[in-house]
Amino acid sequence: MLWGLVAVGAIGILLGFRVRAPALIVMTAVIVVVGAVAGGIGSLFDWDRLLSILLFVVTLQCAYLLGVFLGVVWRRTMTHEQ
Repeated sequence: MLWGLVAVGAIGILLGFRVRAPALIVMTAVIVVVGAVAGGIGSLFDWDRLLSILLFVVTLQCAYLLGVFLGVVWRRTMTHEQ
């Protein structure tokens, strides 16, 4: 689970740094579907499965915001250097 959070966080930072909100919406849907399928259809409404999917989505959203912030700071420093 820890490596999954690290991977989702890295994906979120890259999305925020390079692309904008439509890609975030699609990636959020992908995480929900993959989390549901990985847990098995029978345990879809299990509280542990729902909380882990929510944790992945929140991690993606926060990492996306961090990536947007880093992208803005990086672009401003590049503009001022030129």
